[in-house]
Amino acid sequence: MTEHSAVIFVFFFLAEYASIVLICLLTSVLFLGGYLSFLHFNSLFYIFNYFSQYIGYISFQPNYNFLLSGFLFSPSSSLNLAFKTSILIFIFIWARASFPRIRFDQLMSACWTILLPIIIAYIITIPCIVIGLNILPCNFSLL
Repeated sequence: MTEHSAVIFVFFFLAEYASIVLICLLTSVLFLGGYLSFLHFNSLFYIFNYFSQYIGYISFQPNYNFLLSGFLFSPSSSLNLAFKTSILIFIFIWARASFPRIRFDQLMSACWTILLPIIIAYIITIPCIVIGLNILPCNFSLL
């Protein structure tokens, strides 16, 4: 019976790691550009052409028709998203493993005594700085 009772633990464990993957995927889509690449494909074509003339291969001239662009950009876009998500997952799990776990009562006391006053100070301070230094956008009115 003990072998079958571990199934519940496996489901909780898988749900925890699935939530890590989901949060990292949403973070990479919302904040890191999602499927967009850090490198442009034109630069990759130029690099390939530069090295191919020394090796003796035929230089590749990019053809920007619909089929070629769909073939080139769609697999790489999913690879870009997977690469960004996997980097975030690595950082997330590395941070979880590096720092000690905090008990729930310590976490609640830190949130109420440290983080909440800091957040309230930011809520009061930032609008005071913006209005005091008169750095509002042009078409923004306070009324």
